[in-house]
Amino acid sequence: MNFKSCKRIHETFSLDAKFEPFLTITADAKTRAIITNPLEKGYIYASLFFYDEVIREMQKLDKMIRKIMDEIRMEIHYEDPSKILMELSARVRRAIGDDSLDAFIKEILAEESRAISLLPTDSEVTKFLTVKEAIYTELFDAFVNMTFRNASDQGEFKSFKFTDEYIGNLTDRQKKLISPALRMAGFISQIRLDEFVVTPDWTVRYKPVSLREKFDAKEEEIKSSLKKLMEQHYNDA
Repeated sequence: MNFKSCKRIHETFSLDAKFEPFLTITADAKTRAIITNPLEKGYIYASLFFYDEVIREMQKLDKMIRKIMDEIRMEIHYEDPSKILMELSARVRRAIGDDSLDAFIKEILAEESRAISLLPTDSEVTKFLTVKEAIYTELFDAFVNMTFRNASDQGEFKSFKFTDEYIGNLTDRQKKLISPALRMAGFISQIRLDEFVVTPDWTVRYKPVSLREKFDAKEEEIKSSLKKLMEQHYNDA
């Protein structure tokens, strides 16, 4: 699982009123392919959960860029998009230490202008994707540390409690998907969560069982099945 695959699933699959995942076949959404395989459903749920994790971090970067952009306009009163771009890029580069957000900066500036100078280069797009993948990896590792590696031992069980701050920062979708996201993160980390429960106060308790075989092969099987489903139905639509 990576950000690219999470984004693809976010763009392709939807959740119905009961949060069952489905693939929309026709534009009016009346024709659907329902996902019934438990592991495939769990993979979709986890992908959506971690997609939202990355997007929340991207929103923080978006806020930083817009703040710097407002400061530039108050100080210099540039009107030319290319000049705003140059100054904005320079200041953001100083703030984060590199130019990896130039594609994002152009995306934000393009909301106001369609200037050719605001079209991102292939190199800028690649750098920005690398940033998002790095954010995904960092967030996934932090999630695994919090939920598995740093959980308290209670005999054969492990337990931990999500903080109010962590839960408060989640999207509404994430709050509904946190249990399957936990299970799938466990599989990816070579752990099956037996007797798994999440209480109303967001305390999690489970019995960790090491997987006998690497989950990598099963993950590839899941991804291949979902890809075939997409190809089949989009070709038939």
